[in-house]
Formats: sequence, C-alpha cells, structure tokens
Amino acid sequence: MDTHSLHKILSRQINKHLTEDCLKHERFQQFIRAVNDSYHNFDRDKELLEHSATMNDREYAKINQQLKEEIKQRQESVEKLMQAIRAIEIPAEEDIPDFAPDNTVPLVNYLRKQIEYRKTIEAELRQAKEVAESATQAKSEFLSMMSHEIRTPLNGIVGMTYLMMQEEVPDPLLENLKTLQFSIEHLQALINDVLDFSKIEAGRVELEETPFNFKHLVSNIKRAQQAKAHENGNRIRVMIDDDIPEVLIGDSLRIGQVLTNLTSNAIKFTRQGTITIELALQHRTDKRATIYVSVQDTGIGIAPDRHAAIFNMFTQADSATTRQFGGTGLGLVITKKLLELYGSRIQVESELGKGAQFYFELDLAIGHEITETPLATDTVDTETLKGVRILLVEDYPVNVKVALKFLYKWGIDVDTAENGQIALDKFVGGRYDIILMDLQMPVMDGYTATQEIRKVSSTIPIIALTASATFSNKDRALSVGMNDYLTKPFNPKDLFNKIARYTQRQLPV
Repeated sequence: MDTHSLHKILSRQINKHLTEDCLKHERFQQFIRAVNDSYHNFDRDKELLEHSATMNDREYAKINQQLKEEIKQRQESVEKLMQAIRAIEIPAEEDIPDFAPDNTVPLVNYLRKQIEYRKTIEAELRQAKEVAESATQAKSEFLSMMSHEIRTPLNGIVGMTYLMMQEEVPDPLLENLKTLQFSIEHLQALINDVLDFSKIEAGRVELEETPFNFKHLVSNIKRAQQAKAHENGNRIRVMIDDDIPEVLIGDSLRIGQVLTNLTSNAIKFTRQGTITIELALQHRTDKRATIYVSVQDTGIGIAPDRHAAIFNMFTQADSATTRQFGGTGLGLVITKKLLELYGSRIQVESELGKGAQFYFELDLAIGHEITETPLATDTVDTETLKGVRILLVEDYPVNVKVALKFLYKWGIDVDTAENGQIALDKFVGGRYDIILMDLQMPVMDGYTATQEIRKVSSTIPIIALTASATFSNKDRALSVGMNDYLTKPFNPKDLFNKIARYTQRQLPV
C-alpha cells in the first residue's frame, strides 16, 4: 500500500507503528483508507469552521458598526429636532415638554404642530402686510387728492396776489398783500413738507448724482433766506473752507433742502441774533471728500432732554414752541431721513436760552466740471416772451382767468382748451411754440393728450401745470413725453423762466 498518498499525519503514524506485512491485508487497507478519509474530512470541516468563524466576526463587526452609526444618527436627529423646536417661536403660554431621547415620534409630532402654528402666524403677517400696503396706497391717493383739491384754488390766490402786487396800490393795501403772500408761502411750505415726508416714507426718493458747487449752493441759500433773517433782526454769516473741492457729485436739490430746513429753523427761532453756516473739509482722497456742515444760531435753544424728540414726526421742542412759531414739526424729520439716504447722521448741541447747533458730515465724490445752465431770473418783463404762441390746457375757470392775466401781460398769444381732446384737436389744426398742460381733466386727461400729441410732434415743448404733486405724477408726466413740470400753486416768475427756456428766448440779465 502506498502511504505517500495518505493524509500526512496518518502516513507518519503508519510508518511509525506498522510493518510492511500489516499493510498487505486487504481489509486492513480498507480500514486505513476509511481513516484517511476521516482525517481529510476533519481537515475540511476544520477549515470550513475557521472560515465560518472569521466570516461571523466580520459580519458582527459590520453590524455592530452599523448599529453604532444608527444610534449616533438617531441622537443627532433628536438633537436637530430639539434645536428646530427651540428655534421656532412657540406661543408664550406654552412650554416645551420633556421628550424621551429614544422616541422621536413625539418630537416630530410636536415639531409639526409648531410648524403649523408658524404657518398660521406667517399668514396673519402677510395679511397684515397687505392691509398696511393698502392703507399706504390709500394714504398716497388721499394725499394726491387733497393736494390737488387744495392747490387748485390756491393757485388762483397766488396768481391774483402776484398780479395785484405788480400794480400801483396804496401802501396799506400793499401791506395787506404782503401779509397774504406770507400766509400763502407758509401754507405751501406745510403742504410741501407733508408731501416730501410721504415720498420719503414710501421709499420713493432717489438721490441724483450730478456735479455741483457746494460753495455756490450755500451762497444761494444765504441769499434766499436773507430777507426772512432781516425780518427777525438776524444776520447770516457763512464760513467756507477754501480747501473744499470746487466740484462735488451729489443731489444738490436734496442737500440744499437739508441746509434750507436747518437755516430756516435757525432764523425762525432766533431774534436779533446770528445764524452761522459753516463748511469745512474733514478728509480728502483723490476721488472723494468728506465735508463737515454746521448751522448754528443764537436763538431760544433746546432742552437736552428734548434733543431726540425733535426728530420725531409732528414734534417740536414743546407745545409753546408750536403755538408761538408754528410749523408741522416735519422739517427736521425730513432732514434726518434725507441725510440717512447719504449714510450720514444729523447731530445737535443745544441748551435752553443758549442757541443750537445742528451738524453732520457728507461723503461725496469729487467731480471735474459743471455743465452750465441758464440761471433763473427774478426779472419779468413784457418784451422777452412777446409773440410766443401758447396753448393753455386747463379745466378750472379761475386758473384760466388768472393765467391769462399774466400771460397777456407778458405779451404772449394764448389759445385755451378745457380738456385734452380739445387741446389735441387745436394742436393738429394750429401752430404753437409751447403747450401748458394740466393733468387731471374731463373727457381726456393730460397724460393721454400728451401721448397723442407726441404721435404728431416730438419737438413741441409740453410743460405740465398740475395741482397733483405726488411722486408718481411727475414720473408719469415725464414718461409720457412732457418736458417739464410745474406744481400749482406756482410762482409766475418760475413759469416765465420755463417758457423762456423752452422757447429759447433770451432771459433778461
């Protein structure tokens, strides 16, 4: 029997314990083969068992790792749910309950409940926002309507007062007319304050970026306020730093409005004193300059505990101030909000009886040149506009009557139309140098009439004359093709200058 083919352990044992004669017996050889098979089967089973044990260890490790990860994810999920619950604004009367860390179902249910509550709150907020927007729109429409209704008859008063003051009248009557003119100007200022405030509150004020000379702007404001200052026995002093750039980039109209408000206030609350306007260069680079602006007076002053209140709408230092000096209390509010558009903040230093100083800084880009435009003139004569042909489109008879008086006085040829349709028909059949167009009229309004006229002519100058002074009216008037805009009641001198400008007539020097 060949023992080399047997299992190695069995082969060693046979060679060690058995002789050649033993291996010759057939039945013994069968036994040896059976034992050999058992040895091989044992080895195979052992190998399978070891392999199986190894596989089980791997599977166990894998499953164990998966369980650990699932537990970790569960803990993270619970923590995130708790964070979400804490982040959600829950009703004030409700407390967050204690949740078992091994059960996420109550957490999810509670979170779902709070999300539904949050959705309800958001829906209520959206509804409140819509109501507020509707109220704002209603306020804007109301202001537009009231502005129109007040300004339309006021325009007749302004025009008639202007015409009467141009005539030879006795001194007592002239004094009465001056009082009337002062009252008109005051009423106009109140209306303009309310409308400006409405524009700013609605976020419809956009600052222009045009070159201007800050020094000239201050000089013009001083000149414009000089007469009022003299009435109160005041003098206006201007201190301007020579290092301030000649040309700056900004909205000179709004910056001028801020300075005018502050100077006008200083004059109003000062008697027999001095108002000082100061400009100083704080910092300059190649492209920008920071300008310090101050308006100081020697007037009645403001108590320190009222410094913040004067910047609230419709508020003055005290009720006695309102009774004695008048005003809406909007001037400083408008000033504050306009400066905020420039990223600036107005500040005040004042004590009762020791005057007041309002100051701020403006960071403006430095410009290079200013495009010169013809300056408006206070001189109105009967020769400059003589022979100009005007189509006056106006439906309010008093305004037509007043306008005709000073237009005829300037030597202008005037044709009238009571609505846009008549104006369109007359324009198509006639020749005019300029059109003065009201906006709100029966049959056809001024916007539609302008659009129709522009289909015929793109060159005829059209100036809107309207009592509607809200921000949307001017934008719409310019968008339909009007060249310029005058708000009623307007100073006839302003109309004179605009007509001269758009008909290219030489203004008197």
